[in-house]
Order: sequence, then C-alpha cells, then structure tokens
Amino acid sequence: MPTKPRRLFLALWPDAGERAQLAALSATLCGGRKVHPDNLHLTLVFLGATDDERLLCYEQALRDLAVPSLTLRLDRLACWSRSGILWLGAGRAPPELSSLVQDLNRRLKSCGFSPERRPFQTHITLARDFTGPAPPAELEHPVIWRTGQVALVESLQTGRGLRYAVLARWPRAIL
Repeated sequence: MPTKPRRLFLALWPDAGERAQLAALSATLCGGRKVHPDNLHLTLVFLGATDDERLLCYEQALRDLAVPSLTLRLDRLACWSRSGILWLGAGRAPPELSSLVQDLNRRLKSCGFSPERRPFQTHITLARDFTGPAPPAELEHPVIWRTGQVALVESLQTGRGLRYAVLARWPRAIL
C-alpha cells in the first residue's frame, strides 16, 4: 500500500550556534508570526510532495554530492510585502552557493524533478504575516554562517504547528 507523499526540501541547516544567533536577531524584530527557532533554515531546493519511489531516486541522485565549504554573511533584512515574509539574506552570496543549487537541480532532474523558474534567492524566513515597521536594510552585526552540509528536510504538520525534521545530510558522515 503506497504511503502518503511527504513534503520535502533541501536546505542549509544551521548548527546550534548559528541557530541561536538567528533566533536572537528574530527576537529583536516586531510584527508577524516568528518562525520557531528550531525551524530556521535556508532552502536550496523545494521538492514538494514526494512519494517513496521519488525519494529513493532523489537519495540515489545525491549519493555522491560534493558540498563546498561555504561562508555566508547574512547582512540584509527585507520584506516581501505581497506575501508578508520578513527575511534575512546575504548582500553578496558566495558564487559556490549558486553553483550548489544548480548542481542539486541538475541531479534531481533525472528523477523527474522540475526546478523552480524563479532565480534562487539566498534567504532565511524569520517571520510570516509581517506587518511591522520596515527593518533596517543592512545589519550592523551580520550573522556569519559557515557550513558544508546539505540537509534533506521533511515538513510535518503537528498539533503544535509546523515542525521540520532532518532526514539525511550530505556529505554523509562516515561511521
């Protein structure tokens, strides 16, 4: 019997130190529904509703994924007024980040995945339904995030709201 499709995405997933910095910044901002600190992340590729067969294909396509060491300087706050999303982004993202997103999309196409048509935007959603005062565009104290892993994440609806669960990481840890 087939299982219900899972809502998945690939992301950069912050460690505890970066998560604490992001949560502290978010706490200083007024307006909107803040994203729970455990859910803060930077989406690379949204996979959407994914059945077991497609998930296996994705995992196979990513089995030898080489993830570059990245240093993100998250120094810009902005709001997409149409959707009410308050986000934190990079004024200048490293070119390796765009190359990583392109590589992920290329690998997943073999599984029937259709990449986003919109250009990739380096951002972390901090709040939804944001109606507060416009935040300063440039941060005085940017968040510096060093990473070299991509996470496969599932979006779960629980009785206490949305929760994200990391299912796998690349490169995979050698045990």
